[in-house]
Amino acid sequence: TEALGALLYTEYLYPFEIAAVILLVAIIAAISLTLRKRPETKYQDPSKQVTVKKEHRLRIIKMEAEE
Repeated sequence: TEALGALLYTEYLYPFEIAAVILLVAIIAAISLTLRKRPETKYQDPSKQVTVKKEHRLRIIKMEAEE
């Protein structure tokens, strides 16, 4: 492992650093894509869910059977 580390940080230093920068940019891009707010995205408001009453959720209607 010592020989691998010496080879990695001497002969392949620039390709190793370029790969690290590419991975860092990919991580930042993935985080920014997941955290952005889109106006067409639907979301739930927990405060409205807690304050709702059961009478406002479901209404049962009696209907005559069709033939």
